[in-house]
Amino acid sequence: MSITAGAARDLLLYMLWGDRQMLKSVRPVNAEHLTRDAGVSFRSLLGTMAHILGGEKLWLSRFLGHPDHSVLGPDDFADLLSWIKAWEENASVIEAFLAGLTDEQLAAPLAWTSLEGVDHVRPPWQPILQLVNHSSYPRGQVVSLLRQMGYPAESTD
Repeated sequence: MSITAGAARDLLLYMLWGDRQMLKSVRPVNAEHLTRDAGVSFRSLLGTMAHILGGEKLWLSRFLGHPDHSVLGPDDFADLLSWIKAWEENASVIEAFLAGLTDEQLAAPLAWTSLEGVDHVRPPWQPILQLVNHSSYPRGQVVSLLRQMGYPAESTD
């Protein structure tokens, strides 16, 4: 099994669309609710969003051949505006990556070392599928948290 560059582009564009929908829902949330410990994996709304962006940035750095050796976390963003700035920068780089993506690139081996020090080699289409899937779950957590706090949430389903 593999996917084409067109399918990879569609999946990654869907991921960015889902992030934008999430951001629409989060913009009106007050600062206290964004950072309040909600007892979830990444503590808060902003922490969960930091996890999403951290994964996206980490994989993009690997795809581009200059891997990060750390991942962004809840303490990397003081507020929503700092997260938005970092997300917009990363989204621009993803869109540029997508513009030049080819079927040949997706089939060629991609080597990286995990944050735990484990070496991997896979064709890039596999981690692209993992990345898109990975971003979906914490976006769902954001939607659940927003609804629990009484905020409306944009659908990404």
